[in-house]
Amino acid sequence: MHEIDRLVAGIAPDPGPGTTPIARELLEEIISFPVPERRPRRGRFAVPPLRRWAAVPALAALAALLSFGVAQAPASAALDIELVGGHYVITVQDLLAEPEVYQRELRARGLDITLDVVPTSASLAGQIIVISDMDRLRSGRMVPGEGPITTIDAPGRCERFIGCPIGVKVPVGFDKKAGIILGRRALPGEKYTMPPGIAQPGEPLHCVDYVNESVARVSALLRERGVTPSYVSFGGRATPTAPGDWYVHDGVMSADGQALLLVGPERAERGTQPASPSGC
Repeated sequence: MHEIDRLVAGIAPDPGPGTTPIARELLEEIISFPVPERRPRRGRFAVPPLRRWAAVPALAALAALLSFGVAQAPASAALDIELVGGHYVITVQDLLAEPEVYQRELRARGLDITLDVVPTSASLAGQIIVISDMDRLRSGRMVPGEGPITTIDAPGRCERFIGCPIGVKVPVGFDKKAGIILGRRALPGEKYTMPPGIAQPGEPLHCVDYVNESVARVSALLRERGVTPSYVSFGGRATPTAPGDWYVHDGVMSADGQALLLVGPERAERGTQPASPSGC
């Protein structure tokens, strides 16, 4: 697991939609599987992200900010970094660039920011988790949820629960170590590194109260929606089968058309259940 993922895993989630502690256990299981090395055509990035994740701000890095009237970066650049009013306005032009390319372009502006672009579902494509002070988080202290890295919102009404920002603003002279994890649409056959909950908006069991339902019932609901489930229990490995009378404690989408369910012989205890999804 990437260092940023380990750090984020220790932050308690908001009561709103998002990854629960149990889902983080599933994330550990998901990303332990090999991921095929496949690279599609390069293209511009135009997807929006989650507004907040626990104590760290959630932002977006999208295609060029034409509304600001600034020139686009050269076609060869992975990022568009423009100086606007004392801030660097950063947008992603190439979602498939090698990580070191992002880092090189950021460090050329004196920014010690690590950007990781990871596969996820269509519903979370564009979600980004920002840790604005890695050293502070490593020391065990909370990272403030507001600034200094901020987002630029798209004009008009936003229909997505994860928000619709269109760019990231970093103050000139920002001298802390920061980390960004950005979700991109997964390639065919690629496992999700940023897995959404199965009941989040846009996912197969949105608004279905599946926690503490039987494995047999939840599995049937998923298969009706074209999703193949696999199963994992605490301390175990993912398997294609589980006792039908066991209970489902949590679940995430692990790839397109695939779900991973956390199951056990007993009901999930109160306080460990995932939060009710938004809009239900």
